[in-house]
Amino acid sequence: MQTFNSNVDSSSVSATTDEPRKPLDVITGEDLGLQTVRNGVSYRRRQLGEEKAVIIQSNTACRSLSSPIWRLPTEILSEIFLYCLPEDEHLVYASRQAPMLLTRICRRWREVAVGFPRLWCRLKVVFWYGGWRGG
Repeated sequence: MQTFNSNVDSSSVSATTDEPRKPLDVITGEDLGLQTVRNGVSYRRRQLGEEKAVIIQSNTACRSLSSPIWRLPTEILSEIFLYCLPEDEHLVYASRQAPMLLTRICRRWREVAVGFPRLWCRLKVVFWYGGWRGG
């Protein structure tokens, strides 16, 4: 029989082997706590999945409702704007008529209308000042 000498203190070895074990009810309680956390995470994951599905469906619905006129090239939209102008020789500024009305529909229409000089070349702007007297 061989014996080995060790430089480990025998009191520390006995302290580690003699420590009391956790009671089964404490371990079971910890397991229940972990399971509660897992259930909460799982529930929240399902919620987020459902919310994501709603957002995707909403975005898809918005895209499908958009009219083809919103996808027209700028050149064609500009030509359509010309047909919106009143047939008078000189256009009088009116916020409820083209070309001014076209600038109030949406950002893209405003950019197209403002950037299209043919819409504005016939516009007649009349300035009136009540106190002004001519010659």
